[in-house]
Amino acid sequence: MRSVLVTVLVFALAGVTSADIPTPGEYRYLDAIMVGDPDTLVWVTVDLESVQDGIDLAESFFTHPLVDLIPELEDQGIDTGHSDTVLAKVGTHDTVQFFETSVGRRSAVCRMLNGVTLTGSDLGVTLIDHSDAEYGIICEDVGPDTRIEGLSITGGIGRDQGRVADGDGRNLVAGIACLEGADPTISGVYIWGSATGIVIRGTSAPLIEWTVIARGSHHGMYIAKSGGAEVVADHVTVVQNFDHGIYAYGGQVSITNSCLTHNGKSGVRDYLGEPIVGYCNVYWNDQIDPNPETGPLNYSGMEDQTGTNGNISEEPFYCDFTGAAGYDYHVCVDSPNVGADSTGGDIGGLGGACTECASVVEATTWGAIKALYR
Repeated sequence: MRSVLVTVLVFALAGVTSADIPTPGEYRYLDAIMVGDPDTLVWVTVDLESVQDGIDLAESFFTHPLVDLIPELEDQGIDTGHSDTVLAKVGTHDTVQFFETSVGRRSAVCRMLNGVTLTGSDLGVTLIDHSDAEYGIICEDVGPDTRIEGLSITGGIGRDQGRVADGDGRNLVAGIACLEGADPTISGVYIWGSATGIVIRGTSAPLIEWTVIARGSHHGMYIAKSGGAEVVADHVTVVQNFDHGIYAYGGQVSITNSCLTHNGKSGVRDYLGEPIVGYCNVYWNDQIDPNPETGPLNYSGMEDQTGTNGNISEEPFYCDFTGAAGYDYHVCVDSPNVGADSTGGDIGGLGGACTECASVVEATTWGAIKALYR
Protein backbone atom coordinates (compact mmCIF):
# COMPACT_ATOMS: atom_id res chain seq x y z
CA MET A 1 0.00 0.00 0.00
CA ARG A 2 1.33 3.45 -0.85
CA SER A 3 2.00 5.77 2.07
CA VAL A 4 2.35 9.56 2.19
CA LEU A 5 5.87 10.38 3.28
CA VAL A 6 5.91 14.17 3.32
CA THR A 7 3.97 17.23 2.21
CA VAL A 8 6.02 20.07 0.77
CA LEU A 9 4.94 23.65 0.09
CA VAL A 10 6.49 25.19 -2.99
CA PHE A 11 5.74 28.63 -4.44
CA ALA A 12 4.16 29.10 -7.83
CA LEU A 13 6.07 28.00 -10.94
CA ALA A 14 8.59 25.96 -8.93
CA GLY A 15 8.03 22.64 -10.64
CA VAL A 16 9.50 19.20 -10.10
CA THR A 17 10.98 16.76 -12.54
CA SER A 18 8.76 13.71 -12.96
CA ALA A 19 8.27 10.94 -15.45
CA ASP A 20 6.16 7.82 -15.54
CA ILE A 21 5.13 6.55 -12.11
CA PRO A 22 7.91 4.16 -10.99
CA THR A 23 7.11 1.04 -8.99
CA PRO A 24 8.53 0.34 -6.56
CA GLY A 25 9.81 3.77 -5.66
CA GLU A 26 9.05 7.29 -4.45
CA TYR A 27 6.88 9.59 -6.49
CA ARG A 28 5.96 13.25 -6.05
CA TYR A 29 2.94 14.99 -7.53
CA LEU A 30 0.98 18.21 -7.20
CA ASP A 31 -1.91 17.66 -4.81
CA ALA A 32 -3.43 21.10 -4.23
CA ILE A 33 -3.13 24.82 -4.90
CA MET A 34 -3.54 27.20 -1.97
CA VAL A 35 -4.81 30.48 -3.36
CA GLY A 36 -2.88 33.49 -2.15
CA ASP A 37 -0.39 36.11 -3.29
CA PRO A 38 1.53 34.26 -4.57
CA ASP A 39 -0.37 30.99 -4.90
CA THR A 40 1.23 28.05 -3.12
CA LEU A 41 1.57 24.65 -4.71
CA VAL A 42 1.26 21.68 -2.38
CA TRP A 43 3.28 18.64 -3.35
CA VAL A 44 2.88 15.16 -1.89
CA THR A 45 5.53 12.43 -1.95
CA VAL A 46 4.33 8.85 -1.75
CA ASP A 47 6.10 5.53 -1.38
CA LEU A 48 4.89 2.94 -3.93
CA GLU A 49 5.65 -0.61 -2.89
CA SER A 50 3.99 -2.64 -5.64
CA VAL A 51 2.81 -2.43 -9.23
CA GLN A 52 -0.76 -2.17 -7.94
CA ASP A 53 0.15 0.91 -5.89
CA GLY A 54 1.31 2.60 -9.08
CA ILE A 55 -1.84 1.61 -11.00
CA ASP A 56 -4.07 2.90 -8.20
CA LEU A 57 -2.20 6.22 -8.12
CA ALA A 58 -2.35 6.68 -11.90
CA GLU A 59 -6.09 5.99 -11.91
CA SER A 60 -6.69 8.44 -9.06
CA PHE A 61 -5.41 11.31 -11.20
CA PHE A 62 -8.38 10.95 -13.57
CA THR A 63 -10.72 12.20 -10.83
CA HIS A 64 -8.27 14.40 -8.93
CA PRO A 65 -9.65 17.87 -7.96
CA LEU A 66 -6.96 19.50 -10.13
CA VAL A 67 -7.68 17.41 -13.22
CA ASP A 68 -9.17 20.32 -15.20
CA LEU A 69 -6.24 22.62 -14.33
CA ILE A 70 -3.44 20.22 -15.21
CA PRO A 71 -3.17 21.18 -18.93
CA GLU A 72 -2.96 24.88 -18.04
CA LEU A 73 -0.32 24.24 -15.39
CA GLU A 74 1.73 22.09 -17.76
CA ASP A 75 1.55 24.93 -20.33
CA GLN A 76 3.08 27.20 -17.67
CA GLY A 77 6.04 24.84 -17.37
CA ILE A 78 4.91 23.18 -14.15
CA ASP A 79 5.48 19.44 -14.26
CA THR A 80 2.60 18.37 -12.03
CA GLY A 81 3.59 14.72 -11.77
CA HIS A 82 0.13 13.58 -12.87
CA SER A 83 0.59 10.59 -15.18
CA ASP A 84 -1.47 7.76 -16.60
CA THR A 85 1.59 5.53 -17.12
CA VAL A 86 3.10 3.17 -14.54
CA LEU A 87 6.71 2.14 -15.10
CA ALA A 88 7.52 -1.27 -13.62
CA LYS A 89 11.19 -1.16 -12.69
CA VAL A 90 13.75 -3.78 -13.69
CA GLY A 91 13.38 -6.82 -11.46
CA THR A 92 10.74 -9.35 -10.42
CA HIS A 93 7.29 -8.17 -9.33
CA ASP A 94 5.50 -10.96 -7.45
CA THR A 95 3.43 -9.36 -4.68
CA VAL A 96 0.14 -11.29 -4.58
CA GLN A 97 -3.11 -9.33 -4.29
CA PHE A 98 -6.73 -10.53 -4.09
CA PHE A 99 -9.51 -8.97 -6.16
CA GLU A 100 -13.28 -9.38 -6.42
CA THR A 101 -14.10 -10.14 -10.06
CA SER A 102 -17.00 -11.30 -12.19
CA VAL A 103 -15.81 -14.89 -11.65
CA GLY A 104 -15.33 -14.56 -7.90
CA ARG A 105 -12.39 -13.67 -5.69
CA ARG A 106 -9.16 -14.14 -7.62
CA SER A 107 -5.46 -13.70 -6.91
CA ALA A 108 -3.09 -11.79 -9.17
CA VAL A 109 0.00 -9.62 -9.07
CA CYS A 110 -2.07 -6.65 -10.25
CA ARG A 111 -5.35 -5.53 -11.77
CA MET A 112 -5.48 -2.94 -14.53
CA LEU A 113 -7.73 0.12 -14.17
CA ASN A 114 -9.33 1.94 -17.05
CA GLY A 115 -7.09 4.34 -18.95
CA VAL A 116 -3.87 3.29 -17.20
CA THR A 117 -0.77 2.11 -19.08
CA LEU A 118 1.55 -0.43 -17.45
CA THR A 119 4.94 -0.56 -19.12
CA GLY A 120 8.18 -2.32 -18.28
CA SER A 121 11.60 -0.71 -17.97
CA ASP A 122 13.17 -3.52 -20.00
CA LEU A 123 11.31 -6.40 -21.64
CA GLY A 124 14.03 -8.90 -20.86
CA VAL A 125 14.40 -8.17 -17.14
CA THR A 126 11.12 -6.61 -16.03
CA LEU A 127 9.15 -9.64 -14.89
CA ILE A 128 5.64 -10.17 -13.51
CA ASP A 129 5.87 -13.52 -11.69
CA HIS A 130 2.53 -15.04 -10.69
CA SER A 131 3.85 -18.39 -9.46
CA ASP A 132 1.85 -17.85 -6.25
CA ALA A 133 -1.24 -16.37 -7.89
CA GLU A 134 -3.82 -17.46 -10.45
CA TYR A 135 -3.10 -14.57 -12.78
CA GLY A 136 -0.25 -12.23 -13.51
CA ILE A 137 -2.52 -9.38 -14.57
CA ILE A 138 -6.32 -9.12 -14.37
CA CYS A 139 -8.23 -6.93 -16.82
CA GLU A 140 -11.92 -6.24 -16.34
CA ASP A 141 -14.14 -3.34 -17.44
CA VAL A 142 -11.31 -1.53 -19.19
CA GLY A 143 -11.13 0.02 -22.68
CA PRO A 144 -8.52 0.04 -25.46
CA ASP A 145 -6.71 3.03 -23.92
CA THR A 146 -5.70 0.66 -21.11
CA ARG A 147 -2.33 -0.72 -22.17
CA ILE A 148 0.07 -3.46 -21.08
CA GLU A 149 3.41 -3.24 -22.84
CA GLY A 150 7.12 -3.95 -22.73
CA LEU A 151 7.33 -6.52 -19.94
CA SER A 152 7.55 -10.28 -19.36
CA ILE A 153 5.14 -12.52 -17.47
CA THR A 154 5.74 -16.02 -16.07
CA GLY A 155 4.44 -18.44 -13.43
CA GLY A 156 1.41 -20.58 -12.73
CA ILE A 157 2.38 -23.86 -14.36
CA GLY A 158 -0.61 -26.19 -14.64
CA ARG A 159 -3.09 -27.68 -17.09
CA ASP A 160 -6.09 -27.67 -14.76
CA GLN A 161 -8.58 -24.89 -14.09
CA GLY A 162 -7.83 -22.08 -11.63
CA ARG A 163 -6.53 -22.64 -8.13
CA VAL A 164 -10.11 -22.36 -6.82
CA ALA A 165 -12.10 -25.48 -7.73
CA ASP A 166 -15.34 -23.67 -8.66
CA GLY A 167 -16.58 -26.10 -11.29
CA ASP A 168 -15.94 -23.70 -14.18
CA GLY A 169 -13.25 -25.18 -16.38
CA ARG A 170 -12.84 -21.87 -18.21
CA ASN A 171 -11.22 -20.26 -15.17
CA LEU A 172 -7.68 -21.12 -16.17
CA VAL A 173 -4.45 -20.01 -14.54
CA ALA A 174 -3.04 -17.40 -16.93
CA GLY A 175 -0.46 -14.70 -17.42
CA ILE A 176 -3.14 -12.19 -18.42
CA ALA A 177 -6.85 -12.69 -17.77
CA CYS A 178 -9.43 -10.57 -19.62
CA LEU A 179 -12.46 -11.58 -17.59
CA GLU A 180 -15.40 -9.36 -18.55
CA GLY A 181 -15.73 -6.20 -20.60
CA ALA A 182 -11.96 -6.03 -20.99
CA ASP A 183 -10.68 -4.48 -24.24
CA PRO A 184 -7.09 -3.56 -23.37
CA THR A 185 -4.20 -3.20 -25.80
CA ILE A 186 -1.51 -5.79 -25.08
CA SER A 187 1.61 -4.90 -27.04
CA GLY A 188 5.22 -6.02 -26.98
CA VAL A 189 4.73 -8.52 -24.13
CA TYR A 190 6.60 -11.80 -23.62
CA ILE A 191 4.62 -14.47 -21.73
CA TRP A 192 6.52 -17.67 -21.03
CA GLY A 193 5.98 -20.70 -18.80
CA SER A 194 2.71 -19.20 -17.61
CA ALA A 195 0.18 -22.08 -17.82
CA THR A 196 -2.23 -20.47 -20.32
CA GLY A 197 -0.70 -17.29 -21.69
CA ILE A 198 -3.88 -15.20 -22.11
CA VAL A 199 -7.44 -16.10 -21.12
CA ILE A 200 -10.28 -14.07 -22.69
CA ARG A 201 -13.81 -14.42 -21.34
CA GLY A 202 -17.29 -12.90 -21.51
CA THR A 203 -17.55 -9.82 -23.69
CA SER A 204 -13.83 -9.04 -23.58
CA ALA A 205 -12.17 -8.08 -26.86
CA PRO A 206 -8.50 -7.17 -26.41
CA LEU A 207 -6.05 -6.22 -29.12
CA ILE A 208 -2.95 -8.40 -28.79
CA GLU A 209 -0.02 -7.35 -30.95
CA TRP A 210 3.75 -7.85 -31.26
CA THR A 211 3.60 -10.39 -28.45
CA VAL A 212 5.22 -13.79 -27.83
CA ILE A 213 3.51 -16.58 -25.86
CA ALA A 214 5.86 -19.52 -25.34
CA ARG A 215 6.47 -22.70 -23.35
CA GLY A 216 3.21 -22.60 -21.41
CA SER A 217 1.87 -25.78 -19.84
CA HIS A 218 -1.64 -25.26 -21.20
CA HIS A 219 -2.91 -23.16 -24.14
CA GLY A 220 -1.20 -20.16 -25.65
CA MET A 221 -4.51 -18.26 -25.76
CA TYR A 222 -7.91 -19.50 -24.59
CA ILE A 223 -10.94 -17.54 -25.79
CA ALA A 224 -14.34 -18.31 -24.25
CA LYS A 225 -16.48 -15.35 -25.28
CA SER A 226 -20.21 -14.83 -24.85
CA GLY A 227 -20.46 -11.65 -26.93
CA GLY A 228 -18.78 -8.33 -27.53
CA ALA A 229 -16.46 -7.23 -30.30
CA GLU A 230 -13.84 -9.26 -32.12
CA VAL A 231 -10.65 -10.39 -30.41
CA VAL A 232 -7.68 -9.31 -32.53
CA ALA A 233 -4.35 -11.15 -32.43
CA ASP A 234 -1.93 -9.49 -34.84
CA HIS A 235 1.80 -10.16 -35.14
CA VAL A 236 1.93 -12.68 -32.32
CA THR A 237 4.19 -15.71 -31.96
CA VAL A 238 2.63 -18.66 -30.13
CA VAL A 239 5.18 -21.44 -29.79
CA GLN A 240 6.01 -24.55 -27.73
CA ASN A 241 2.85 -24.49 -25.59
CA PHE A 242 1.74 -27.89 -24.31
CA ASP A 243 -1.83 -27.78 -25.64
CA HIS A 244 -3.45 -25.64 -28.36
CA GLY A 245 -1.80 -22.51 -29.68
CA ILE A 246 -5.04 -20.48 -29.86
CA TYR A 247 -8.27 -22.14 -28.71
CA ALA A 248 -11.42 -20.28 -29.82
CA TYR A 249 -14.15 -21.76 -27.63
CA GLY A 250 -16.55 -18.99 -28.62
CA GLY A 251 -16.75 -15.55 -30.17
CA GLN A 252 -15.20 -13.84 -33.14
CA VAL A 253 -11.41 -13.94 -33.41
CA SER A 254 -9.11 -12.38 -36.01
CA ILE A 255 -5.63 -13.94 -36.20
CA THR A 256 -3.36 -12.11 -38.63
CA ASN A 257 0.34 -11.88 -39.45
CA SER A 258 1.11 -14.41 -36.73
CA CYS A 259 3.34 -17.45 -36.23
CA LEU A 260 1.76 -20.43 -34.44
CA THR A 261 4.15 -23.37 -34.38
CA HIS A 262 5.33 -26.39 -32.40
CA ASN A 263 2.39 -26.42 -29.98
CA GLY A 264 1.45 -29.81 -28.55
CA LYS A 265 -2.03 -29.79 -30.06
CA SER A 266 -3.40 -27.79 -32.96
CA GLY A 267 -2.13 -24.36 -33.83
CA VAL A 268 -5.69 -22.98 -34.10
CA ARG A 269 -8.57 -24.86 -32.47
CA ASP A 270 -12.14 -23.78 -33.26
CA TYR A 271 -15.07 -24.88 -31.10
CA LEU A 272 -18.14 -22.63 -31.29
CA GLY A 273 -15.86 -19.78 -32.25
CA GLU A 274 -15.38 -17.90 -35.49
CA PRO A 275 -11.64 -17.54 -36.10
CA ILE A 276 -10.54 -15.75 -39.24
CA VAL A 277 -6.90 -16.48 -40.10
CA GLY A 278 -4.82 -14.45 -42.54
CA TYR A 279 -1.12 -14.16 -43.42
CA CYS A 280 -0.09 -16.60 -40.70
CA ASN A 281 2.50 -19.35 -40.51
CA VAL A 282 0.87 -22.31 -38.74
CA TYR A 283 3.36 -25.18 -38.72
CA TRP A 284 4.30 -28.48 -37.02
CA ASN A 285 1.59 -28.45 -34.36
CA ASP A 286 -0.37 -31.38 -32.88
CA GLN A 287 2.57 -33.72 -32.38
CA ILE A 288 1.60 -34.82 -28.86
CA ASP A 289 -1.19 -37.22 -29.79
CA PRO A 290 -2.25 -36.85 -33.44
CA ASN A 291 -5.38 -38.54 -34.74
CA PRO A 292 -4.25 -41.83 -36.33
CA GLU A 293 -6.66 -41.28 -39.22
CA THR A 294 -5.82 -37.67 -40.05
CA GLY A 295 -2.35 -37.25 -38.61
CA PRO A 296 -1.25 -33.98 -36.96
CA LEU A 297 -3.55 -31.00 -37.49
CA ASN A 298 -2.40 -27.41 -37.61
CA TYR A 299 -6.09 -26.46 -37.62
CA SER A 300 -8.82 -28.41 -35.83
CA GLY A 301 -12.57 -27.82 -35.83
CA MET A 302 -12.16 -25.82 -39.04
CA GLU A 303 -10.83 -26.13 -42.56
CA ASP A 304 -7.07 -26.11 -43.04
CA GLN A 305 -6.22 -22.52 -43.99
CA THR A 306 -2.82 -23.25 -45.53
CA GLY A 307 -2.53 -21.77 -49.00
CA THR A 308 -5.49 -19.40 -48.58
CA ASN A 309 -5.58 -15.75 -47.52
CA GLY A 310 -1.79 -15.52 -47.37
CA ASN A 311 -1.41 -18.41 -44.91
CA ILE A 312 1.63 -20.69 -45.06
CA SER A 313 2.92 -23.73 -43.16
CA GLU A 314 6.72 -23.75 -43.18
CA GLU A 315 9.62 -24.07 -40.76
CA PRO A 316 10.16 -20.52 -39.39
CA PHE A 317 13.79 -21.12 -38.29
CA TYR A 318 13.79 -19.55 -34.83
CA CYS A 319 17.13 -18.13 -33.73
CA ASP A 320 17.14 -20.19 -30.50
CA PHE A 321 14.32 -22.72 -30.25
CA THR A 322 16.05 -25.08 -27.79
CA GLY A 323 17.05 -22.52 -25.16
CA ALA A 324 20.76 -22.95 -25.67
CA ALA A 325 21.12 -19.18 -25.41
CA GLY A 326 18.01 -18.45 -23.34
CA TYR A 327 15.37 -18.85 -26.10
CA ASP A 328 15.10 -16.34 -28.91
CA TYR A 329 11.98 -16.40 -31.08
CA HIS A 330 13.27 -14.00 -33.68
CA VAL A 331 13.68 -15.87 -36.95
CA CYS A 332 16.59 -16.03 -39.34
CA VAL A 333 16.77 -13.39 -42.03
CA ASP A 334 15.97 -15.95 -44.75
CA SER A 335 12.94 -17.37 -42.89
CA PRO A 336 9.70 -17.75 -44.88
CA ASN A 337 8.20 -15.41 -42.25
CA VAL A 338 10.33 -12.51 -43.49
CA GLY A 339 8.48 -10.23 -45.87
CA ALA A 340 5.38 -12.45 -45.83
CA ASP A 341 2.87 -10.48 -43.75
CA SER A 342 -0.06 -8.53 -45.21
CA THR A 343 2.00 -5.37 -45.73
CA GLY A 344 5.30 -6.93 -46.80
CA GLY A 345 6.69 -6.99 -43.27
CA ASP A 346 7.48 -10.05 -41.17
CA ILE A 347 5.06 -12.63 -39.80
CA GLY A 348 5.11 -13.10 -36.02
CA GLY A 349 5.78 -11.13 -32.87
CA LEU A 350 9.49 -10.91 -33.70
CA GLY A 351 11.09 -10.46 -37.11
CA GLY A 352 14.27 -11.59 -38.78
CA ALA A 353 17.50 -11.26 -36.79
CA CYS A 354 20.01 -14.12 -36.99
CA THR A 355 21.74 -15.33 -40.13
CA GLU A 356 21.89 -19.07 -39.41
CA CYS A 357 18.83 -20.90 -40.78
CA ALA A 358 19.81 -24.48 -39.99
CA SER A 359 16.87 -26.35 -38.46
CA VAL A 360 17.27 -28.52 -35.39
CA VAL A 361 13.61 -28.18 -34.55
CA GLU A 362 11.87 -31.26 -35.95
CA ALA A 363 14.34 -33.70 -34.43
CA THR A 364 14.01 -32.26 -30.94
CA THR A 365 10.64 -30.54 -30.82
CA TRP A 366 8.33 -32.74 -28.81
CA GLY A 367 10.99 -34.07 -26.49
CA ALA A 368 12.02 -30.48 -25.77
CA ILE A 369 8.45 -29.45 -25.04
CA LYS A 370 7.76 -32.42 -22.72
CA ALA A 371 10.99 -31.78 -20.86
CA LEU A 372 9.70 -28.37 -19.81
CA TYR A 373 7.04 -29.96 -17.58
CA ARG A 374 8.82 -32.95 -16.04
